[in-house]
Amino acid sequence: MEYNKNMLFFCYDFALKNKLKANGTKFITTAVSNDERRFWLFWRTEEVIQVIQQHAKQVG
Repeated sequence: MEYNKNMLFFCYDFALKNKLKANGTKFITTAVSNDERRFWLFWRTEEVIQVIQQHAKQVG
């Protein structure tokens, strides 16, 4: 299987990361970007997409 960026979700939002965690979604890894911003890397699954969409509606 070949991997590409479209299969991944780079989360820079701490509140969204907590919602994904509360949903039972585990991140692949966490790191600090070149801009010194922490991010969490998730597989872009249907569940992750749903949580992202719900979060976007809430923060508007």
